[in-house]
Amino acid sequence: MPAIVTVLGEIDPADLGPTDCHEHLLIRGGLPVVLEPDFTLDSIDAAVAEVGDFRDAGGAALVDCMPLGVGRDARGLVEIAERTGATVIATTGFHRDRFYAADHWIRAYSPERIADLMVAEHTDGMETSGYGGPFVERIAARPGAIKLAFSGPEPTPTERKVAAAVAMAQRRTGLPVVTHTDDERSVALQLSILERHGVPPSSVVFGHMDRHTGVAGLVEVCRTGATVCLDWLGRHDRRPDAYVAGLVAGLASEGCLDRVVLGQDLARRGYWRAYGGGPGLANLVAAFPAVLREAGLTDDHIRQLLVDNPRRVLTRLEPS
Repeated sequence: MPAIVTVLGEIDPADLGPTDCHEHLLIRGGLPVVLEPDFTLDSIDAAVAEVGDFRDAGGAALVDCMPLGVGRDARGLVEIAERTGATVIATTGFHRDRFYAADHWIRAYSPERIADLMVAEHTDGMETSGYGGPFVERIAARPGAIKLAFSGPEPTPTERKVAAAVAMAQRRTGLPVVTHTDDERSVALQLSILERHGVPPSSVVFGHMDRHTGVAGLVEVCRTGATVCLDWLGRHDRRPDAYVAGLVAGLASEGCLDRVVLGQDLARRGYWRAYGGGPGLANLVAAFPAVLREAGLTDDHIRQLLVDNPRRVLTRLEPS
C-alpha cells in the first residue's frame, strides 16, 4: 500500500498534515558545526519546544534533511516525534563534499556499495552514527527520503559518484530524492544522472530553488515533472518572506503550483526562538499563509502547498 515513511513508522498519505518540507531539527557534530558553529542544533529540548510551537500554530509534519555523517541524530529525531506528536521524516543520503573529511570512506567506496548502505537504512533501520564506525548500530526508525547534494554547477567527482548511488537506492526503495542545489545550473545535471538510472522526475524535489532563480527558471524545472522546494522562508535578516510569496504567485499563474512545496531550512541557532533568535519553526504556518494571501493566493492554494503536494512527493513508490 502507498505510505509515507516516518521515524515512528509508516503512515497513510491521507494522514499527512501541513508540512515543512526542508528542515533541520538536530545537528549534533560533524564538519558542518566545525565550519560554522551557528549550525549547532544540539538540544533535543530546544527542538521539542520549536516543534511544539510549530504544532500549536497548525503544523503537523517536518522533513529533517540531515543525512549521513554530518551530525544526524536518529535517536533524537525519534524522541522529538514521540514528545511532540509531530510527524518527523528523516533522510538518508549525503551532503556536499566539503562536509566529509578527505579520508572519509565515501571517497573510496563504489556507487553500488554506497547504495547498499542507504538501502540498508530503509530495510534494516537507521545507523545511529551515520556509518561513522567501527560498528554498525541500528534503531528501528527508517528514513523516508534520500538526500543528494552538489556544491555548484559542476559536482565534485565524489558528488557525481554519490548521485549515481542515490539513484540506485531510490530505485530499490521507492523513496523520494530531496536535493541540495548551490546553483540553478546543477539541476539539469542532477536530473540527468537520476533519470539515466531510472529515477522518475516526479520522485525528485529540488531544494533551495528560490535562492538561485526567478519564476521563469522555476517553471522550467516544474515542467520536467520534478518538484521545486522554496525553502528560504524565515530568513528575515536576508530577505522578506514576501519575496517567496511572489514566486509562488508567479508559479500559480503559470499553472505550476502542483509542483511546489515549502520549507524553511532554519539550520542556524539564530533563527530559533528556543536558542534566543527568531522567527522560529512556527513561522511557516503561523505567519506565511497571511503573506501568501496578500500575494493573491487562496486557502485552497495554501492547502495544496502545505498538504497536497507534500503528500504526493513524500509517498514511497513501488521499488523497481
